[in-house]
Amino acid sequence: MAQVGHSANKALFQLDRISFFTDGCFAIAITLLVIEFKVPVIEHPTDHLLWDALKEMSWKLLGFIISFCIVGYYWSVHHRIFGYIEKYTSRLIWLNLLFLFSVVLLPFTSGLIGEYASDTHLMIPYGVYVINICLTAIMNAVLWFYVSNPKHDLLTHQISKERILLGFYFTLVVPIIFILSLLVTYYNPTIGRLIPLTIPFLLKYGLNGIASRAIAKEKK
Repeated sequence: MAQVGHSANKALFQLDRISFFTDGCFAIAITLLVIEFKVPVIEHPTDHLLWDALKEMSWKLLGFIISFCIVGYYWSVHHRIFGYIEKYTSRLIWLNLLFLFSVVLLPFTSGLIGEYASDTHLMIPYGVYVINICLTAIMNAVLWFYVSNPKHDLLTHQISKERILLGFYFTLVVPIIFILSLLVTYYNPTIGRLIPLTIPFLLKYGLNGIASRAIAKEKK
């Protein structure tokens, strides 16, 4: 049930508090991602030794880039979701907290990959990371379906079914690609861990047709 007893301004202030808290959690998660990087310490440095040290960090760097993009992507999705909201409920607050729980886990699971980046034959670190990604996607979908459900009366305006499904399709892309990546990693770790790099292209071009139809129907 939507919160009552607050003036319209007070309700908007409470929504802003939820958004500010969420933004802070995302900012901390991104900051923690980069903490995993340490400048190589070489007793008698040469360009050759420094280059070798940097090459050893390449998988960790790749993991950071992917995780940074994932956190940034879900922040942008959350930003769009809350752009539709004019009211809130206790359930919305708790669903948002559960979603943030999955997000703030990402620095740990990303760091787990980085710590064992050179041992590409190990499956557990990457498997734990993929589970984290899937959990984030699931909570994002749950949050989206809860917010977009007209029965909860949280929206500034009604969202079309096409738009709701479009949001769900965009949510599905990330976990599906990571699950595929995990399966390929079992046979070829190098190719498997490069597969997530295709996600931006799939989000940008793969769903263009569906997005155009959804937008066209919503304008009618």
